[in-house]
Amino acid sequence: MTRAVKFQKYGGPEVLKIESIDQTEPAAGEVRVQMKVLALNRANSLFRNGTYLFEASFPSRIGTEGVGIIDAIGEDVSDFQVGQRVNFLPPENESEGGYAADFNIVRKEFLLPAPDGLNDRQAATAWVPFLTLYHLFVEKGLAARGHWVVLPAASSSVSLAANNLAHHLGAKTIGLTRTSRKAQALKAVGYDAVVISEGEDVSARILEITGDGADFVFDPVGGSQLKKLAASVKPGASINVYGLLDQEPTALPIFELMKSGATLSCYTVYELMTNPQRLREAIEYFLPLFKSGKLAPMVDESEYSLDQIVEAFQHLESNTQFGKVIVKF
Repeated sequence: MTRAVKFQKYGGPEVLKIESIDQTEPAAGEVRVQMKVLALNRANSLFRNGTYLFEASFPSRIGTEGVGIIDAIGEDVSDFQVGQRVNFLPPENESEGGYAADFNIVRKEFLLPAPDGLNDRQAATAWVPFLTLYHLFVEKGLAARGHWVVLPAASSSVSLAANNLAHHLGAKTIGLTRTSRKAQALKAVGYDAVVISEGEDVSARILEITGDGADFVFDPVGGSQLKKLAASVKPGASINVYGLLDQEPTALPIFELMKSGATLSCYTVYELMTNPQRLREAIEYFLPLFKSGKLAPMVDESEYSLDQIVEAFQHLESNTQFGKVIVKF
């Protein structure tokens, strides 16, 4: 027997329960991975709340990101070995294969190399944030040298990774944060400027910092703030919305877009993950940068065990974290 986290209905962190399940052997094309660290995502919270892209089927498992050690291999698996450290792509069906468990059976095509140069805490969250950035930052070059990039939810794991990658590419960053509580920490990790969304005029401050407006907005928040962001960009800028952390309706800022001629788009990392060739190219791009230390994910200083899964999600959803919240096995 082994432990897995499940929930029987939509709701807050308190719906999560640890259950004992049978430990099975990997079939052909599968490996069994002993988990070392699970990384929690906002998407997991939305999935558990019933407000995500995908619906849960009950009883549902949870978890889409982590690192572990292969402890058993099925037939027809030649690219991986027992004892090898690996990461994962998000499971095809989180309800059936969520990674919040002591051991997970994973198909070989869902395995990723665990980056050299990163410890387990960092490796657990290396891929999802940086793969989320690859298409717009690298393939489309929107964080080009000298460009101003605006990053709402500046202390989130993806925005912190975006700050890191943007600087590597030669861009400059503006972090948006709701209150002043995290402002000094955001400046300490290298944001070129920080805007307090509840205390400052967001559009005016971005225009003041950049001179003529931002080049690229990478927004996981949406909601009413999108109108302010659309009013803060230069002609022909790009605005991409890749999340809806603000649960209030997001109105289309038509007049602001008309004035600037900015392009508004939406994106999900699954678009990259389902394209094997581009995924390989992304992995090959990031691995040497992880190994050299030029890029590294930011992990919150907290640490929870699987028995504390409820508390871990409560911390994630408190908005007091700085970087990725993890669960250690």
